[in-house]
Amino acid sequence: MKKLLVLMKRFGANKDMVLGNFGRQVRLFEALKRYGYRIDFLCADYTKREKKEVEAGGIRYFIRPWHLFRPFYFVQEAKRLIKKEQYDVIIGTSDPVLGILGSRLAAKSGKKFVYDLQDHYATYDSYRLPLVARADRKAVKDADLLLAVSETLCKEVSPSRAKPTLVIENGIDMQLFRKIGRKEARRKLDLPRKGKIIAYVGEISRTKGADVMLDAFQQVLKELPDTHLLLSGKVFDNISLKQKNLIFRELPERKEVVAALNAADVALIPNNDNLFSRYCFPYKALEYMACGLPIVATAVGDMKHLLKDYPDSLCEPGNATDMAEKIIAQLKKGKRISYAPIIRQLSWDRLAGKLHKALQQMG
Repeated sequence: MKKLLVLMKRFGANKDMVLGNFGRQVRLFEALKRYGYRIDFLCADYTKREKKEVEAGGIRYFIRPWHLFRPFYFVQEAKRLIKKEQYDVIIGTSDPVLGILGSRLAAKSGKKFVYDLQDHYATYDSYRLPLVARADRKAVKDADLLLAVSETLCKEVSPSRAKPTLVIENGIDMQLFRKIGRKEARRKLDLPRKGKIIAYVGEISRTKGADVMLDAFQQVLKELPDTHLLLSGKVFDNISLKQKNLIFRELPERKEVVAALNAADVALIPNNDNLFSRYCFPYKALEYMACGLPIVATAVGDMKHLLKDYPDSLCEPGNATDMAEKIIAQLKKGKRISYAPIIRQLSWDRLAGKLHKALQQMG
C-alpha cells in the first residue's frame, strides 16, 4: 500500500477546504483512497494559523500555522512527518511555495514527487516573491509526475519536461450538483416565480469579466425586460451591483448554490482573456452542466474545448454585445441540456482512476 503526503493550503476560494470538504485536492484524493492508498494532508494555514488534526473519510489532515516569512515551523513539521510515516510519494499543490517545498523535501528524502498545477501559478501573489519563479520552474521540470488542470496548461508546461505530464481537470460531485425542479428551487431561495433568471456564481471582478457581464445584462433587458441576473460571490474592483433586476445572494451553503443554479434558465462564465483564464478550468462549468443549464461562456482556454459541440454557448471575450446576443438566444430556446457524456468523464472517481494509473506507472 503506497503512502502519500499532500502539501496544500487549508483555505482556498474563500473557503476552509478541510473542514468544508471542498476543493480539487480534497475531492480528488478522497476518491483516490478507494484504490488502497494511505493519504495524509499537511495543510498550511495562512489565515487562522491554527494547529489541529482532523480525520475525515479515512484521511488525516494535519493543519499547521504558516507564516510566509517564517516558514520554519511548517518545514520542520513536514520533515518530521516524512521521517515518521515513510511516505512513498510527496505531492505539492495549491500554491507554488508548497510545490517548491514538496520538490525539495522529496529530493532530500529520496521520495517520488508529484506536482499538481491547479492553475497557472504565475498568477498567484506568492509567485512574485524573490526566487519563487525560478524555483517553481525547476520544480515543474523535475517533478516525477506533473498534473495540469487543463489541456491549455498542459501544452504550456510540457515542453520544459522530459517526464510525464497528465491532464487532471477539476471534477464534479454528481450527488450534490444535480437537476431539481425550477419552481421548487425558486421557492427555496424566494426568487421571482415568473420571468427568466441568468445566474453567475464566482468572483465578481473585472479580471473575471464582471463588468462585461453587467453591460451584456443591460442589453438583454432591452429585449427581455422580465429577466433577472442572480449573482453570488465576493465583489472586487468597486463594481456596483445596484442595477435594475439584479439579485445578489450570499449562498453560504453548497446546497444553496445548487438551488440557485436550478432556479436559473442560463448560466454565465464571462472570463476576460488573461493569464489566469487562459489556463484555468472553472469549477462552475461542471456545476452548471450537472444542473443541465444552458451556458454562455467566453471562448477562452479550455472552455473552447469543453463547449466545442455547443457553438451557441461561446462568445467573444470582452464583447458585451456578443455575450448579450448569445444569452438572448439561449433564453428564447428555453431548454435544459444534457451534458451526460462530459460529466461522466469528469467525475472525481474517473479522474482518480486516471491518477491511480499514472502513479502505478511512476513506480
